[in-house]
Amino acid sequence: MIAGYFLYTAALGALRAHQLGDDRKQAEREVTVLEEKKKYLEAVRDYVASDAYVEQEARRQLGYVRDGEVPFVVISPPLDEGSRPAGEWWQRLFPR
Repeated sequence: MIAGYFLYTAALGALRAHQLGDDRKQAEREVTVLEEKKKYLEAVRDYVASDAYVEQEARRQLGYVRDGEVPFVVISPPLDEGSRPAGEWWQRLFPR
C-alpha cells in the first residue's frame, strides 16, 4: 500500500510538472506577442511625435500646401455598409 501511495504521488507530481511546463510555454508565447505589440505601438508613438507626421496631418486634415505645390483631391467610391476593416483602430490607421 505504501508503494502504491508513492507511485500515485510521483505520477501526480509528474502530471502537475507537465501542466506547469505547458502553462509556462503558453505564458512565454503571450509575452512574446505582447512585446511585439509593444514595439509596434512604440514605433507608432514615435512616428506620431515626428515632424513628418505633423506635416502629413496638416496637409491631409487642414489642406496645407507648400509654395510651388499644386493641391488636388482624390475622390474614392463610397464604402459598402457591410464591410468593415479588421483589427484595432491603430492597426487600420497605421498598417504594417
